[in-house]
Amino acid sequence: MGKRGTGGLIAALHVIWILALVVTALLWLPAQAPGQAAKPEGTLTVAVATFGNERWLPHLYVGAEDVVLKPLWENLLSRDGKGNLIPMLAERWEVSDGGRTWKFYLRKGVRFHGSGPELTAEDVRFTFASIAKEGSANSMAPEFRMVKSMEVEGPYTITVRFDKPFVTLGNRVTHGLFASVAYIQSKKYIESAGEQGAERQPLGTGPWKFVEHVRGDRIVYEAVENHWRATPHFKRLVFVKVPEPATRMAMLRAGSADVIEIGGEYLDELKKVGMRTITMPNTAAIWVILGGQWPTKPTYDPKVPWAQPDAERAKKVRLALNLAVDKKAIIERVLGGVGTPVGTVNYYPTDPWISDALLKPIAYDPTRAKTLLAEAGYPNGFEVTMNLTAWPGRGFLPDVGEAVATYWEKVGLKVKRRPVDRAVFSADFRARSYPGVALAYAGPIIAPEPWELFIRISHTKSAVHLLVEHPKLDGFIERLGAEASAAERTRIMRDEMGPWLNEYMPGVAIGATHSIAGVGPKVADWPLIPGHMGVHNWEYVSRAAR
Repeated sequence: MGKRGTGGLIAALHVIWILALVVTALLWLPAQAPGQAAKPEGTLTVAVATFGNERWLPHLYVGAEDVVLKPLWENLLSRDGKGNLIPMLAERWEVSDGGRTWKFYLRKGVRFHGSGPELTAEDVRFTFASIAKEGSANSMAPEFRMVKSMEVEGPYTITVRFDKPFVTLGNRVTHGLFASVAYIQSKKYIESAGEQGAERQPLGTGPWKFVEHVRGDRIVYEAVENHWRATPHFKRLVFVKVPEPATRMAMLRAGSADVIEIGGEYLDELKKVGMRTITMPNTAAIWVILGGQWPTKPTYDPKVPWAQPDAERAKKVRLALNLAVDKKAIIERVLGGVGTPVGTVNYYPTDPWISDALLKPIAYDPTRAKTLLAEAGYPNGFEVTMNLTAWPGRGFLPDVGEAVATYWEKVGLKVKRRPVDRAVFSADFRARSYPGVALAYAGPIIAPEPWELFIRISHTKSAVHLLVEHPKLDGFIERLGAEASAAERTRIMRDEMGPWLNEYMPGVAIGATHSIAGVGPKVADWPLIPGHMGVHNWEYVSRAAR
């Protein structure tokens, strides 16, 4: 894919900011004109490790549920096969005042499902306000709270203004990234049905309409015929929750599932039985979260070894936890060799802001790890809980957590394994209520640049917390968010933020891995968007010839 599909996007942004270019784009034509669309047939069944928190309104879903939300709704923008922003519900857009002002011109004639109302700028304003409101669980809430004003200038035009430049707002409102969850909702429908009614029967503009949701079990959609963008090839799209990878494999082989999420360790097995696989390279940066690094919050616990107030001792503990883990072995044995060990959290081998120093994994040295633990005051180790939690698109994470726990035990730690469903844990990370708990995590590409993930998960004002809170990182995030020059952002990430993360070592960096889908014989062409972690674009999946 090359530089995670970001080259075209960075170049485009560079032109925008240097020339104060008005971004206008041609209409994004559907794959088939609605009048010529073939009639949908059959059922496409998808087995995934987890759904997420299974909520439907914008202030209730957290931000990593788009594997099941994306079929129903649409966003203002999307991305093409090169990573460039392209129109979706907004047919064109303008950026001015150095990124402080964004104007979106909506596509006319788009209707919410069934006899629903036409999409208007009021729906966009309502959605953005819902995301930003107090108590919102949406991971983008802090970013949308930076909106100074929203001006509806007619049924199909809205201007969004910020006090400070927000140079990458386009990445927050794109369908083409895993967790950019600003899906546009119907203001009229939610106000008439009430939140409870809208949660029971969600209404969207996407190519699939809601049929059924059985919590923790399945979600069923039906194709929208003659959809403005693309009429699906399949009549029904069914997601089933199957946590065990071996069971998903068996379902694919038996034909009871047509698409499954898998880890790299199953690639050879799939090949042996003649099943196809689709690989989306470098879509997830794996690290082990060390919970509790939020010193300004009420849940901070100074007794947590890696987060204690004594910065020198805390750093020795974090370094020891890194030295104790053989990252290359985890990539090879747990992930089937699919991926690359790296030395810095949320950096990828093909990034333009990478360097040899940031790529180099921390060496496996359990002897030195024991020495550092003793120097930090823990000669006999300490107790730690390892949450074993699968995340949407990342069903392999419990296996990674188990491997890390085993390595830590070899240097004297007493590790308690705690299987936790992601829906349960989502409340913990919103409330920062897991100090002293470790967790294997894979940061998705929610946007091309790493600070765009950190603003959601590693900032004192973030809605969730999955890395570290630190004034230095806050400073990097705020500088990068207002920096118009793509070249200067690249320099800051390569020469300043990356080296700081590498030195501070907030988590245990494992490496960059790929997303893999196993595909059954019903599936023909499937045009996935590069850099997107989740399985998606279901409306463009064609049926194999019988």
